[in-house]
Amino acid sequence: MIDFHIHLLPGIDDGSRDWSETLLLARQSCDDDVTHVVVTPHCMRENLPLKLQERDAKMDELRNRLSDAGLSLELIPGLEYYADGHSSSIAIEQPGSRCGLPSNSEHNPMLIELPFGVDLSFASNVLFNTQLAGVPVVLAHPERYAGFVKRINFFKELLDKGMYLQFNSRSFKSGLFNWAIPRVMLKLIDYCGNQVLVGSDAHDSQFRPAGLRHAREKITSAFGVRGWEEISQSTPRRLLGLQ
Repeated sequence: MIDFHIHLLPGIDDGSRDWSETLLLARQSCDDDVTHVVVTPHCMRENLPLKLQERDAKMDELRNRLSDAGLSLELIPGLEYYADGHSSSIAIEQPGSRCGLPSNSEHNPMLIELPFGVDLSFASNVLFNTQLAGVPVVLAHPERYAGFVKRINFFKELLDKGMYLQFNSRSFKSGLFNWAIPRVMLKLIDYCGNQVLVGSDAHDSQFRPAGLRHAREKITSAFGVRGWEEISQSTPRRLLGLQ
């Protein structure tokens, strides 16, 4: 399984606080049968070059620490890019800003987070700008934006235009107050499952842990093992150039 969204590197954003926490998150991923993680620290245009350098250096160190700990987890470089205004065009032009291995970067996607107070129609503008450059867009955790449940047709339109949606695994965990969100996510998967990805969006091992268990349970129940394999393996592998 591929976790497309995780804040695994220590001290680089609001995710893992130190190497001990990072290894706990890595172990949680491995225990949940995750084989690959796209390492996606938060980033804005103001600190993009320095953030990429810091990410790559810490990924190198993490690979050594994983080996020493006996953990088999493949790390794939990425970013969760905060797109405000026309800033997505800046990231497109910056080498290393997309998700995937540099050797397979021709079509690698950008994972984009929108300002939470913005009108969701802004997503169409971001999509248009990146499509002009031939870059696939993955919209991070759209279920967290206000109005998600009532705008299913809008998200279907984004899928029709080529955008990918990345849902957080824990968002599939139904509860008394959020039963509608998993229902809409499953409807969008049913509409266009080959443009949906999942991630843990893990930040710490206790409150926002790693692993894709909640998504796996719901999606497998609704669409079977093949449906889950498409979302957790086939689609991300295709986007990341791992096939």
